[in-house]
Amino acid sequence: MWFLFGLFFFIFGNWFLGLTSLDEGRNASAVLNMLSSKDFLVPYYNCHVRFEKPPMLYYFGLVFAKLFGLNEFSLRLVSGLSAFGVGIFTYLTAKLFFDRETALKSFLVLATLPHMWVESRAFVPEMLLTFFMLGGLYFFLTNRTTLGWLFLAFAFLTKGPVGVFLPLGAYLILRRDLAFLQLKGILLFLLVGGSWYYLMLYNFGWAYFQKFFIYENIMRYTGQTIIHPYPFYYYLIVLAVAYIFYLPAIPKLFKKEPKILPFLLWALFVVVFFSLAKNKLHHYIIFSYPALAIAFAYRLSMDYIKKVLVIATVFLLGLSVGVYFYEENRFQRKALPFLKDFDGPVYFYRGAEISSIPFYLKRCVPKTDHVPNHRAMLISKEDIKECREILRAREFDGNYRLYMCEP
Repeated sequence: MWFLFGLFFFIFGNWFLGLTSLDEGRNASAVLNMLSSKDFLVPYYNCHVRFEKPPMLYYFGLVFAKLFGLNEFSLRLVSGLSAFGVGIFTYLTAKLFFDRETALKSFLVLATLPHMWVESRAFVPEMLLTFFMLGGLYFFLTNRTTLGWLFLAFAFLTKGPVGVFLPLGAYLILRRDLAFLQLKGILLFLLVGGSWYYLMLYNFGWAYFQKFFIYENIMRYTGQTIIHPYPFYYYLIVLAVAYIFYLPAIPKLFKKEPKILPFLLWALFVVVFFSLAKNKLHHYIIFSYPALAIAFAYRLSMDYIKKVLVIATVFLLGLSVGVYFYEENRFQRKALPFLKDFDGPVYFYRGAEISSIPFYLKRCVPKTDHVPNHRAMLISKEDIKECREILRAREFDGNYRLYMCEP
């Protein structure tokens, strides 16, 4: 029965909100293009090749779209079920080191983290990545090394090198041996994990290697390209928000207890690694959450966690109601009927971009810095005197306007 809480916390209401972040729209568009073009190798967004992410998220999106239709529920179900899987592997990992009650409490702690709720309702790769990384770690810990390498191959196909580096680092902290270095498993990893990359390198050569491996991984980590500049302590704030229901129990983690020290070091390893990066995003450190959940579970009573379950349930229901009403007033929701009825070109104007619009319109939306001299609609963050304003409303990143331009 307790595991049903995980399904509730990770999936309920994932359809209340239209696609939101830039990445959600881009990822959904990649799935849409694969379905329509039958090209399952090269991801596209808005008529441009999308080199930024490997394909595993898209492939799972394809499967669920075939089962439930191409919509918010089916796409986000990938992350929701992945989050549930992360909870199961957290339970199994805790059970390896402690008893069944601690394992169950670990699952429940993880399920009541608000940040997990957010990421389980977003069609982005982080939750799927965490599922494969934690699965790989668990299978290494249980000496099923070949299966562990297979999971790391899937993690590599989900987000690249980080999907291998983090679980191997966590394993070394927990076990301090090199038993995972098995030839058969490594060869399987190279075959499965490298398969898609080999094809992309064959088709696009240096352009792909430079964009994904150098730009997306090395340059963004080292700060040669700054996109998300946050201070070194940024992840302390993220952790405080994620573990908000457990902040009163933090002092208990620092009482001398050798049994939970490896899990605290695992979490510290992940947080420090990403804190050293020049570009930071809140969901990068999710792989630290299972470790902290296990540490909290060891220290906390079931009574405390049951109280959190009640509070978290009420909080999530209230949040869901708020999200439902917020969606009613979003620019995207208000603009889509006008855009779908319009048979002329639509443009993003001067840096304005809502990546879900091409997905919902099922066509490309070019960018322009100029007011067109033909009949067109413009999506803008700026006032455009030459065109007639149809509506304005808020999105997550600010106010948007929809204009009709007629010569």
